[in-house]
Amino acid sequence: MDSFGGVDATRASMQQWHRLNVIASVFLVMVLNRMTTGQVFFRGPCPNIQPLKGFQPKRFLGRWYEIERFFVSYEGLAGTCWVENYLFKRGRGHFTRLDWKDHLSGMILNIENGITFDKKEPGRLRYVVERPSIPILQGEYLILATDYHSYALAWQCMDFPLSLGHTEILWFLSKDQFPSYETEQTAKRTAAKLGLDISRLEKQDRSRCPE
Repeated sequence: MDSFGGVDATRASMQQWHRLNVIASVFLVMVLNRMTTGQVFFRGPCPNIQPLKGFQPKRFLGRWYEIERFFVSYEGLAGTCWVENYLFKRGRGHFTRLDWKDHLSGMILNIENGITFDKKEPGRLRYVVERPSIPILQGEYLILATDYHSYALAWQCMDFPLSLGHTEILWFLSKDQFPSYETEQTAKRTAAKLGLDISRLEKQDRSRCPE
């Protein structure tokens, strides 16, 4: 009886883990598909904002915490404590691991994206979902500014047909989970000079996030 009970408990545990993985995959598909719903809408076409000149991918490696961002409904639905890890491995190249704390389970979940840098403009990054493997989910975003240690600005813009409007996401990232006021102001001044609407930034709750 005890052995059969142990088997049943193991099966139940595996089933629960499977359900969690399914939930994670659904939310991740939403996140990395960069759906237009849930992003900030603007009139007209995407503004002509260029990526950071001379961007150095190797210096950018490491853990970047999401401090503030434009409204993105699917990130809020999936969880909190978002972290973008920029990584490199021989034989694989550059990739990112996106970590977050799941609302339902409280577990830290993640997904990995392969990334490539434009040869002429390395601050222009293209990504494709690798783990789980969903190659149809891919896109592009720009690194607009960074000092490689205290802050970075990542930005994505998507046009609607006929230039009827566009959506934007701006992320203020930092390698410090609780950056100083001076760092926050530097990042916001930089974004404003680029013509971005910093009033749309929303501070993210990191009060119960793992270090």
